[in-house]
Amino acid sequence: MVFSFKEGSRIKADPQAAGKVCLQLEKKGGLTSKRLLDVSRDESAPLHNEFEWDDSIAAENFRESQAAYIIRHIVIKKDGDDKPSVRAFLNITGETREYRSLDIILNTPDLKEQLLIRAKRDMEAFIARYEELMELSAVIESMNQALAS
Repeated sequence: MVFSFKEGSRIKADPQAAGKVCLQLEKKGGLTSKRLLDVSRDESAPLHNEFEWDDSIAAENFRESQAAYIIRHIVIKKDGDDKPSVRAFLNITGETREYRSLDIILNTPDLKEQLLIRAKRDMEAFIARYEELMELSAVIESMNQALAS
């Protein structure tokens, strides 16, 4: 099996080594973020340098992560609408961690184009992940048609 990191990833470690570590954890008790952290504590571990070991820096980074979590979990739900709620703020640029409201994105041509690119990338990922499920064949066919147009 050949492993790689997603496009845009900031991980500098060898993806093959990272994938092997994760597979080993999965086979020996389960793959969890806590177990991955624990096996990465040793300075010789393949993923050791991907973690911040200075506690004061790590604490600030964690608080920033919590703030981002809050932003990502604010949703919009219209009164009386049975449709699922949608995220109120999106980070579509990928270059920064700046979030924008859906209203601003849809009314700014270059941001709207970025959102469309992201939507197509999400459809491609969905297709790759679920194309083997026959129960979703109609959905996947529709997505393939939308991607082709």
